[in-house]
Amino acid sequence: MSVLFRIELYVRDIEKSLNFYQDIIGLEMYDRNERCGRFNYDCFSLLITSESILDDQHYFNKKAKSPIKGNGFEFIIVVDELEEVYQRCLDNNYPIEVDVEKYPWGMRGFKVADPDGYYLRVTSK
Repeated sequence: MSVLFRIELYVRDIEKSLNFYQDIIGLEMYDRNERCGRFNYDCFSLLITSESILDDQHYFNKKAKSPIKGNGFEFIIVVDELEEVYQRCLDNNYPIEVDVEKYPWGMRGFKVADPDGYYLRVTSK
């Protein structure tokens, strides 16, 4: 059985968000157009999509309206160079919510909010 995971994040400023995931976090862009960008890794895809494509009746505009995106959702990204990603976040004034720490299971990581407030845990391999 083959499994593919995709997550789609709807964002206010597509360029700012694509730059964050590509230039700050270090993900490699697979494809993009004016409304959406996609990052692929193994059996996973992250889609970053402009929220401007959502109509007024969409669930996110009717029932899940919040100034902070992703309430109750923690997105975990595993990277090769944790300290480099952490430093890029600091250098570009992204709000570090939890500094680098070691987890009981042996990995290290930190937590940061993306440009729309999505909560990310960036961890080492």
